[in-house]
Amino acid sequence: MIVLGISETHCATAAILRDGAVVGCASEERFTRLKNDAGYPRLAIDALLREVGLRADQVDCVALAGRHAYAREWMNRVLHDAAYARQYYGVRLAEPRGGLARRARKLGARLGLSEPAGGKFTLSESERLGLVTGHLGLGAGRVMTLDHHACHAAAAYFGSPFAGAPALVLTNDNSGDGLCATASSGRGTALQRHEATPSAPGSLGSFYSFVTLLLGMKFGEHEYKVMGLAPYAPAGAVERATAALADVFGLVEDTPARFAWRRRGARYRLLLEAALGARFDAVAGAAQQIVEDTLVRWARLMRSRYGGEQLALGGGVFMNVKANMLLAGEEWVRDLFVFPSCGDESNAVGAAYLGYVALCERAGLAAKPAPFGPAYLGPSIDDAEVEALVRGRDLAARHRVSEPERMEERIADLLVADGVVARCAGRMEFGARALGNRSILANPSDHRVVGIINRMIKNRDFWMPFAPSVLREREADYLVNPKGLASPYMMLAFPTNPKRRDEITAAVHPQDGTARAHIVDEAWNPGYHRVIREFERRTGIGAVLNTSFNLHGEPLVGSPADAVDTFERSGLPHLALGRFLISKR
Repeated sequence: MIVLGISETHCATAAILRDGAVVGCASEERFTRLKNDAGYPRLAIDALLREVGLRADQVDCVALAGRHAYAREWMNRVLHDAAYARQYYGVRLAEPRGGLARRARKLGARLGLSEPAGGKFTLSESERLGLVTGHLGLGAGRVMTLDHHACHAAAAYFGSPFAGAPALVLTNDNSGDGLCATASSGRGTALQRHEATPSAPGSLGSFYSFVTLLLGMKFGEHEYKVMGLAPYAPAGAVERATAALADVFGLVEDTPARFAWRRRGARYRLLLEAALGARFDAVAGAAQQIVEDTLVRWARLMRSRYGGEQLALGGGVFMNVKANMLLAGEEWVRDLFVFPSCGDESNAVGAAYLGYVALCERAGLAAKPAPFGPAYLGPSIDDAEVEALVRGRDLAARHRVSEPERMEERIADLLVADGVVARCAGRMEFGARALGNRSILANPSDHRVVGIINRMIKNRDFWMPFAPSVLREREADYLVNPKGLASPYMMLAFPTNPKRRDEITAAVHPQDGTARAHIVDEAWNPGYHRVIREFERRTGIGAVLNTSFNLHGEPLVGSPADAVDTFERSGLPHLALGRFLISKR
């Protein structure tokens, strides 16, 4: 039984389930090279069908996440046209009075964000289905559309390792199908929704995104920068800014609970007035404090109403690893699962799970959705393709090209000697977090690599921390994880062990000592595990610094050509590409 799940919003994504197990998942941005590319993910679908050896006519069901779809051109304009985005999100000091500005308010209100901007923005049902049927050659009867937050909940619960055991399932994002949050109970193959929170009064995601915009960064993309900046602010300044922002936005404990703007007016202006006189970093710290406190308070409230000791989380707000760390520390949480890269891209997987369960019900079969498992679900690196690329571009004329007999050992040697190596091997990982197969690696004990990577490769903001990949057998040496929570997807932050912190100092947040850790299990990625193990043999350190293999503002590399392009446009000294090692002279 083959199900194709599709999410068409920002970071459009496709996922393939075979008999309930996810066998392929990739986002369109990796193929178009446009960050967070939106719309129907044609290229991703084609690549996944090739990777798993399927024809389009073998797909039994196409499951679309969301009751409505928006035009790709409009979604990408909001994401990438700065002037248009400022107009759309109401970045102004005075209230708009009419004309285009009034229409902009109306569209934003429909999406639960602010207040439409000009141009076609909604696809009709026939246009939406036509993209699927025209591309795949399938009848419309094989296509279903599903509620946005039902997809988030399905990804979180069916993707968890809870194996059908009872769990509290929470979703929280900016907005989707008019909602920003839901609380459900999961058991077996059933998800019972208890509460659904409308996004029109406000959402926790939109609050954090508007603060991101206020701080001069990109709404819907740079929220992680606010989280990284937050710990730098002085406590007193954060306390004052938190009080000011909490006067504008907060949780209302009704049934359903609501996340609401406490004052009327344009949201950007409300925050601007509240933050007047506060330091840049204090505003970031206050926004983070409000998100953390509100999420914990809301989760406690949902647990008091509906029970649950196992907690499954989905939706873009849970990309906030610091808030997830606090939720994991709640006494009542016995086990926690946060779906990897749980923004709208994850809804392709949730839609596929729901489509599979529906097909089984129609056929009178017992559905057995399999947990998500390893995230290495994209196209593979083909050594023949790499060899053709090396020869076709005559890379040996510009760089040193070799084929080490033991690549993992050679990478470890380079990490000890030079500090920075890009690794592009195996199947591409799904999601926003690099998990070793499309990663830039460095010696985590050498704090100098932070500056090298920031200046020569990533062009990152100076305050952004890096993250470690830690051998599972060494996690207790570096991470404080009393509940033994799994972290294979970098969706949790952990306090670090001060006695061994110097060994991973370059991969720890310098202000609060936390680490967004990737715990590496040998069974899930033997090649990457060998790299870290060989580094450990040379240094005694059972971890490496791991950051995504891309330039700032670009998607992670996907193909061998992407890897070479990024290598040549950056200051990277070494690229391990399949069986080839390419080093700058």
